[in-house]
Formats: sequence, C-alpha cells, structure tokens
Amino acid sequence: MFWKKKKPETDLIRYDSDDLRHAFRYHFKEGRGFPVTFKGKEVMVLNISARGLAFENQGFQPDDADTIRFSLEVPNYRGNTLFSAGLRILTIDEGSVCHCVFEDCPPEQNELLHKYVLEMQKYDLAH
Repeated sequence: MFWKKKKPETDLIRYDSDDLRHAFRYHFKEGRGFPVTFKGKEVMVLNISARGLAFENQGFQPDDADTIRFSLEVPNYRGNTLFSAGLRILTIDEGSVCHCVFEDCPPEQNELLHKYVLEMQKYDLAH
C-alpha cells in the first residue's frame, strides 16, 4: 500500500516595507555622499539603491526629471563605473528629502548599482 507523504509545512517569509523603490539601499554617513547635478543644481546623494536615490530638496517639485551622470567608486571593481540614466522625483517628504527613481536605466547600469550597494555595505562592515 502506498501512503502519501505529507508535504513539510514551511513558514512564508515576508518583508513588508513602505520603501517605494523596493530595493536595498546604501545610506551614506553624514557628509559622505557624492554630488550629482540635477536640473542644473548640485545636490548631495543621501542614499542610493539600484532603483533610485535621495537628496535634499533645493526647490524641486514632484515629477521633476533630468538625465544624470556620475562615476561610482566601487570597491573591488575594475570595470566601467560611469553611470547615466534618467532621474525623476517620486515624492518629497516632510523632511524636505527628494525620493527619486531611475528611468531608462539599462541592465548593465542596474547591475553596477547593485554591485556598488553590496560592496559599500561590505566595506562598512569591515571597517
């Protein structure tokens, strides 16, 4: 006689977040971010992920958009670190921080951002 094996019960692991970017982000220590030019103004990046970044508002409005370019200093990486993509402000919070999303970001640029976030997190853990 054949018996049906019971399927093992597993717990569903769920990560709930209000994060609009749905990606792990790297938060720079105070004053450690890098500058980016957005709509003709230099802003300092507060945090970055493969989906977007945040910076302090300098008179911008939600849905403002621009093309940005910058070079990332990725630890343990010798490839091309030049990044270029569209950037659009999704929201501006009560602390006057612009939360932005990358647009028209090619896969290789997206992978560069993932690599950057991972390597920066590893660097912080080691130091």
